[in-house]
Amino acid sequence: MKTLHTVTQPIQFPTFWDEEWLKVAIDELDSRKMTPDEKASLEILIARNAESVKAESRKIKLAREAENLAVKTETVIKALSKGLDIETIAEIAGVSADFVVSVQQQISSK
Repeated sequence: MKTLHTVTQPIQFPTFWDEEWLKVAIDELDSRKMTPDEKASLEILIARNAESVKAESRKIKLAREAENLAVKTETVIKALSKGLDIETIAEIAGVSADFVVSVQQQISSK
């Protein structure tokens, strides 16, 4: 404490310290100002947000898989209409031969 008078405040901070998002994040996460109830509420909010992000990620993944399956099915249908054999179609579309046969059966049943 004898040298406390010689300590100076830094005169220049990194430029990113002035960004608004950082100020908001520091204010939100400064738990020293929070009561135990406020801390618990914040933790619950963070958990809910994390679960929402996971749920959205699952929905996006399922939508992409459905779109991918639709594209593969369309490719198989076009290839079947051109008269290609099942193994060639499976290789081109990147699916199994069983998938090609099932699409072929669906087409013939319609």
